[in-house]
Amino acid sequence: MLFIYRGATSMGMGYKITSEPFFIGASVTMTAADAYTQATISAPLDSLNREGLLIHAVYFTASQPERIVNANSSVTIQLTSTSKTALVQANDANLIAKRESIVLGGAAEFSGPHIEDFIGQEGPFEKMDNLGIVATDDLFLSMDSVNQVSAKSGQVRVVCSRIRMDADTYAALVTNELSS
Repeated sequence: MLFIYRGATSMGMGYKITSEPFFIGASVTMTAADAYTQATISAPLDSLNREGLLIHAVYFTASQPERIVNANSSVTIQLTSTSKTALVQANDANLIAKRESIVLGGAAEFSGPHIEDFIGQEGPFEKMDNLGIVATDDLFLSMDSVNQVSAKSGQVRVVCSRIRMDADTYAALVTNELSS
């Protein structure tokens, strides 16, 4: 199990937490097998008060990949802070979390599903956990698959708190999200 800690340090932060943690849930169903599909999750924020979301944890559930003879198959689900046209990799600054489930298929034997979490969290969250900050009104949940016969679906549960950012932090995050 991989845990990535991006919590607060003793240095000053550019934001103040203004709410207790709460949950945002959403789901996405692919339009067809092996077709990238994205759903928008609305999270209305007060831009006049430089409000944002501090993401503490992301939990995914998704359909399992089919077992295809002599082929590797996978189902991937991701949460990003900007709209994307395809799955992104861990080096994308707007990727909040991603999970890939893979089945390795042979002539008569299969291995998996193997679960790979990228910047995700499986354990219980803590208020100091910080997977990312979102400054604009939407999150984006998307899925894709490889070597599947039918369309897949997935769900996400995001644990977050509302925050109020200082002007410099807010401007930098909004600029980054809008230019991506």
